[in-house]
Amino acid sequence: MIVMELIPIFPKENPRLFAVKYDGESADEYHRIFDLWSDVEYLERFFQDNPEDLSKGYYRYQSVDAAVEKTINDAESLEDYLLYLAARSFRDPFSLQTLFQPLNSHETHLVSMQKSKAKYKKSPWLRLYAVRIASDLFVITGGAIKLTKLMEEREHTQQELCKLDLVKNFLFDQGLLDKDDFEYLKT
Repeated sequence: MIVMELIPIFPKENPRLFAVKYDGESADEYHRIFDLWSDVEYLERFFQDNPEDLSKGYYRYQSVDAAVEKTINDAESLEDYLLYLAARSFRDPFSLQTLFQPLNSHETHLVSMQKSKAKYKKSPWLRLYAVRIASDLFVITGGAIKLTKLMEEREHTQQELCKLDLVKNFLFDQGLLDKDDFEYLKT
Protein backbone atom coordinates (compact mmCIF):
# COMPACT_ATOMS: atom_id res chain seq x y z
CA MET A 1 0.00 0.00 0.00
CA ILE A 2 1.26 3.46 -0.88
CA VAL A 3 1.76 5.73 2.11
CA MET A 4 0.37 9.23 2.02
CA GLU A 5 -0.58 11.91 4.49
CA LEU A 6 -3.52 14.32 4.43
CA ILE A 7 -2.41 17.89 5.16
CA PRO A 8 -4.96 20.55 6.16
CA ILE A 9 -4.54 23.53 3.85
CA PHE A 10 -7.11 26.17 4.69
CA PRO A 11 -8.31 27.39 7.03
CA LYS A 12 -6.08 26.03 9.75
CA GLU A 13 -9.00 25.59 12.13
CA ASN A 14 -11.80 23.47 10.71
CA PRO A 15 -10.13 23.00 7.28
CA ARG A 16 -12.21 22.81 4.13
CA LEU A 17 -9.27 21.89 1.92
CA PHE A 18 -6.81 19.09 2.48
CA ALA A 19 -3.98 18.08 0.19
CA VAL A 20 -2.22 14.77 -0.17
CA LYS A 21 1.46 14.56 0.68
CA TYR A 22 2.76 11.49 -1.09
CA ASP A 23 5.47 9.38 0.53
CA GLY A 24 8.91 10.63 -0.46
CA GLU A 25 7.70 14.10 -1.45
CA SER A 26 8.83 17.20 0.43
CA ALA A 27 5.58 19.13 -0.07
CA ASP A 28 1.88 18.41 -0.25
CA GLU A 29 0.22 18.58 -3.67
CA TYR A 30 -1.38 21.99 -3.13
CA HIS A 31 1.92 23.70 -2.38
CA ARG A 32 3.87 21.62 -4.90
CA ILE A 33 1.52 22.55 -7.75
CA PHE A 34 1.34 26.25 -6.98
CA ASP A 35 5.15 26.33 -6.59
CA LEU A 36 5.52 24.75 -10.05
CA TRP A 37 3.03 27.17 -11.57
CA SER A 38 5.15 30.10 -10.35
CA ASP A 39 8.50 28.61 -11.44
CA VAL A 40 9.57 30.30 -14.69
CA GLU A 41 12.16 27.65 -15.58
CA TYR A 42 9.71 24.79 -15.04
CA LEU A 43 7.02 26.53 -17.10
CA GLU A 44 9.40 27.36 -19.96
CA ARG A 45 10.51 23.73 -20.08
CA PHE A 46 6.91 22.49 -19.95
CA PHE A 47 5.74 24.69 -22.82
CA GLN A 48 8.88 24.02 -24.87
CA ASP A 49 8.29 20.28 -24.40
CA ASN A 50 4.67 20.65 -25.57
CA PRO A 51 4.89 23.06 -28.53
CA GLU A 52 2.14 21.39 -30.56
CA ASP A 53 -0.29 21.47 -27.65
CA LEU A 54 0.53 25.12 -27.00
CA SER A 55 0.24 26.42 -30.56
CA LYS A 56 -2.24 24.04 -32.18
CA GLY A 57 -4.03 22.55 -29.21
CA TYR A 58 -7.12 23.49 -27.33
CA TYR A 59 -6.07 27.09 -26.51
CA ARG A 60 -3.73 27.99 -29.43
CA TYR A 61 -1.09 30.12 -27.73
CA GLN A 62 1.84 31.10 -29.95
CA SER A 63 4.50 32.29 -27.53
CA VAL A 64 6.18 30.33 -24.73
CA ASP A 65 6.95 33.59 -22.93
CA ALA A 66 3.31 34.70 -23.10
CA ALA A 67 2.14 31.27 -21.91
CA VAL A 68 4.57 31.40 -18.96
CA GLU A 69 3.40 34.87 -17.96
CA LYS A 70 -0.25 33.89 -18.32
CA THR A 71 0.25 30.75 -16.22
CA ILE A 72 1.98 32.62 -13.39
CA ASN A 73 -0.73 35.30 -13.30
CA ASP A 74 -3.54 32.77 -13.61
CA ALA A 75 -2.11 30.56 -10.86
CA GLU A 76 -2.00 33.52 -8.49
CA SER A 77 -5.62 34.39 -9.34
CA LEU A 78 -6.73 30.79 -8.94
CA GLU A 79 -5.03 30.44 -5.55
CA ASP A 80 -6.51 33.73 -4.31
CA TYR A 81 -9.97 32.68 -5.45
CA LEU A 82 -9.65 29.23 -3.91
CA LEU A 83 -8.64 30.67 -0.54
CA TYR A 84 -11.47 33.20 -0.73
CA LEU A 85 -13.98 30.40 -1.34
CA ALA A 86 -12.52 28.28 1.47
CA ALA A 87 -12.87 31.17 3.92
CA ARG A 88 -16.38 31.90 2.67
CA SER A 89 -17.44 28.27 3.11
CA PHE A 90 -18.14 28.95 6.81
CA ARG A 91 -21.11 31.09 5.77
CA ASP A 92 -21.90 29.30 2.51
CA PRO A 93 -21.21 25.55 2.60
CA PHE A 94 -21.61 25.36 -1.18
CA SER A 95 -19.01 27.98 -2.12
CA LEU A 96 -16.16 25.53 -2.82
CA GLN A 97 -18.30 23.42 -5.08
CA THR A 98 -18.74 26.43 -7.38
CA LEU A 99 -15.08 25.89 -8.29
CA PHE A 100 -14.81 22.09 -7.96
CA GLN A 101 -16.93 20.35 -10.55
CA PRO A 102 -17.23 16.62 -11.32
CA LEU A 103 -14.26 15.41 -13.35
CA ASN A 104 -16.63 13.65 -15.72
CA SER A 105 -18.70 16.41 -17.32
CA HIS A 106 -21.52 13.91 -17.90
CA GLU A 107 -22.06 13.48 -14.15
CA THR A 108 -24.90 15.71 -13.04
CA HIS A 109 -25.13 14.77 -9.36
CA LEU A 110 -22.59 15.83 -6.76
CA VAL A 111 -21.74 12.97 -4.43
CA SER A 112 -19.21 12.09 -1.77
CA MET A 113 -15.98 10.49 -2.99
CA GLN A 114 -16.45 12.02 -6.43
CA LYS A 115 -13.42 12.77 -8.59
CA SER A 116 -13.43 16.51 -9.17
CA LYS A 117 -11.58 19.26 -10.97
CA ALA A 118 -11.14 22.92 -10.14
CA LYS A 119 -11.32 24.89 -13.35
CA TYR A 120 -11.32 28.66 -12.91
CA LYS A 121 -12.70 30.63 -15.87
CA LYS A 122 -9.85 33.15 -15.62
CA SER A 123 -7.24 30.38 -15.88
CA PRO A 124 -8.71 27.86 -18.31
CA TRP A 125 -5.74 25.53 -18.69
CA LEU A 126 -4.86 25.21 -15.01
CA ARG A 127 -6.51 22.34 -13.16
CA LEU A 128 -6.51 21.20 -9.58
CA TYR A 129 -7.77 17.68 -9.06
CA ALA A 130 -9.49 16.57 -5.88
CA VAL A 131 -11.79 14.03 -4.30
CA ARG A 132 -15.04 15.59 -3.08
CA ILE A 133 -15.87 14.54 0.47
CA ALA A 134 -18.75 17.00 0.97
CA SER A 135 -19.99 20.21 -0.62
CA ASP A 136 -17.44 22.17 1.41
CA LEU A 137 -14.66 19.59 1.88
CA PHE A 138 -12.14 18.46 -0.73
CA VAL A 139 -8.86 16.53 -0.79
CA ILE A 140 -6.50 17.85 -3.45
CA THR A 141 -4.70 15.01 -5.22
CA GLY A 142 -2.66 17.03 -7.72
CA GLY A 143 -2.89 19.45 -10.59
CA ALA A 144 -1.82 20.00 -14.16
CA ILE A 145 -1.55 22.36 -17.06
CA LYS A 146 -4.13 20.86 -19.40
CA LEU A 147 -3.67 21.96 -23.00
CA THR A 148 -5.62 19.12 -24.62
CA LYS A 149 -9.31 18.29 -24.62
CA LEU A 150 -8.93 14.87 -22.97
CA MET A 151 -6.75 13.92 -20.01
CA GLU A 152 -5.95 10.60 -21.65
CA GLU A 153 -4.11 12.42 -24.47
CA ARG A 154 -1.00 13.28 -22.42
CA GLU A 155 1.12 11.40 -19.91
CA HIS A 156 1.17 14.16 -17.28
CA THR A 157 -2.63 14.34 -17.18
CA GLN A 158 -2.93 10.54 -17.25
CA GLN A 159 -0.80 10.55 -14.09
CA GLU A 160 -3.33 12.87 -12.47
CA LEU A 161 -6.10 10.39 -13.27
CA CYS A 162 -4.05 7.65 -11.58
CA LYS A 163 -3.50 9.85 -8.51
CA LEU A 164 -7.24 10.49 -8.22
CA ASP A 165 -7.88 6.73 -8.18
CA LEU A 166 -5.02 6.13 -5.76
CA VAL A 167 -6.26 8.74 -3.27
CA LYS A 168 -9.88 7.66 -3.58
CA ASN A 169 -8.86 4.08 -2.75
CA PHE A 170 -6.69 5.31 0.14
CA LEU A 171 -9.62 7.28 1.58
CA PHE A 172 -11.85 4.21 1.33
CA ASP A 173 -9.20 2.03 3.00
CA GLN A 174 -8.81 4.56 5.83
CA GLY A 175 -12.58 4.88 6.33
CA LEU A 176 -12.52 8.58 5.40
CA LEU A 177 -15.78 8.66 3.48
CA ASP A 178 -17.66 11.72 4.71
CA LYS A 179 -17.24 14.97 6.59
CA ASP A 180 -17.62 13.38 10.03
CA ASP A 181 -14.72 11.02 9.31
CA PHE A 182 -12.43 14.02 8.79
CA GLU A 183 -13.10 15.51 12.23
CA TYR A 184 -10.18 13.68 13.84
CA LEU A 185 -7.80 15.04 11.18
CA LYS A 186 -8.63 18.60 12.15
CA THR A 187 -7.05 18.40 15.58
